[in-house]
Amino acid sequence: MTSLSRLSAATLLLMLAASSGAVAEKVEAIDLVWSAHRAFFDFVGQEDHQVIAYYDASRQMSVAHRESDSPWRYQKLPSYLGWDSHNLVVVGIDEAGYIHVAGNMHADPLVYFRSETAFNVRSLQKVATMVGGPAEEQVTYPHFFNGPDGRLYFKHRYGSSGNGVELYKVFDTATMEWRQLHETAFVDGEGERNGYFVGPQLERDGMFHLAWVWRETPSANTNHDLSYARSRDLLTWEASDGTPLALPIRLNTAEVVDAVQVGGGLLNGQTPLGLDSQGRPIIVYQKYGPDGNSQVFLSRRESFGWKSVQVSNIRDYRADLDRTGALALDLDTRSAPFVNQDEEIIVRARLRGDDLEFVLDSETLVVREQRGFDRYPESVEADDLNNGIQLHIRPLMVAGKASSEWFIAWEAQRPNRDRARETITAPSTLRIHFVPAE
Repeated sequence: MTSLSRLSAATLLLMLAASSGAVAEKVEAIDLVWSAHRAFFDFVGQEDHQVIAYYDASRQMSVAHRESDSPWRYQKLPSYLGWDSHNLVVVGIDEAGYIHVAGNMHADPLVYFRSETAFNVRSLQKVATMVGGPAEEQVTYPHFFNGPDGRLYFKHRYGSSGNGVELYKVFDTATMEWRQLHETAFVDGEGERNGYFVGPQLERDGMFHLAWVWRETPSANTNHDLSYARSRDLLTWEASDGTPLALPIRLNTAEVVDAVQVGGGLLNGQTPLGLDSQGRPIIVYQKYGPDGNSQVFLSRRESFGWKSVQVSNIRDYRADLDRTGALALDLDTRSAPFVNQDEEIIVRARLRGDDLEFVLDSETLVVREQRGFDRYPESVEADDLNNGIQLHIRPLMVAGKASSEWFIAWEAQRPNRDRARETITAPSTLRIHFVPAE
């Protein structure tokens, strides 16, 4: 499985290697890593530099860097993972080459490191605050991303599940300081709810696109109202018809794509988006269908508004979302929709370990075909995925785009609702793979 938010769309761009039958020409071990529960790692690049952030076999936050084919340089950071699967680790590189690392937070005080020298992981130092204030005492879902000019942004939730706001910051390499991007929160749950976001994702139209769901309580069953916004500069935002959206965006001002009610099976973190051949936003998500089972849906912005269609016909699975914590579920819809060379819309999902691909007519959105596909190149398949162990992959992200040649892979147990297990599985090997382009 891949991670929340920016992990979903990127991973699927690597499928060309699997579908073409290509194998990795280069496979290299990076480190032994924690495997007793899933905690997502990160892999980013700039020019000839590659940086990986992960938790090693001792649960310690770790960073590896190399330039071109030079040896990897490692740095261990003073932060240790517990049992919370929300505590991902993320890395960003600003336009001057300084490395930024954050993670191991789920409504916790800011954990952030920055290099004192460009592209030098050995110079990473803990930085107590970015802009300071109460918002950095309760940080969740950290995420670095770059603008078209390379400028580095950071976003995170302040608050808790069912009660939070989304905040954006931007880094100034001239002053080596962060500042708040907006005068207010970007999205405000008004003390009654919070948003779970996928994006902002910079698309070929030069716009940042964002999709999210709202949640009323820590229970995933209270997700509702799939929403959307877009921006050209991250400062001013608008609905899909160009109507300006005042900040902070609230439930009563947001553009609702699909008004899924509480208890409707809408799942947070699994609302990836893309553009169709005409540049119209398309969003994949899951909710309960008319038969009560969990189903894959797609919504597209038409001239009259959003059109939503059921893509799958699952007959024997209904996700139990009336729970808290990181859930291990059998339907995954974190793969971004895309358009193939025939201008058909491709929707991908994973059900009980089987990868499904749906081919949709670009005009009617009717499903023309459902088929299986090979998600990973044969060379990266794990030797043994028993006892709940699953394979996780992460593509190299460069300027917000996923590489089709480089990615990391490791094995780890599924989430356990953020609770300790009775046993700890042996560490797995984090590997970097190079899959040559045809």
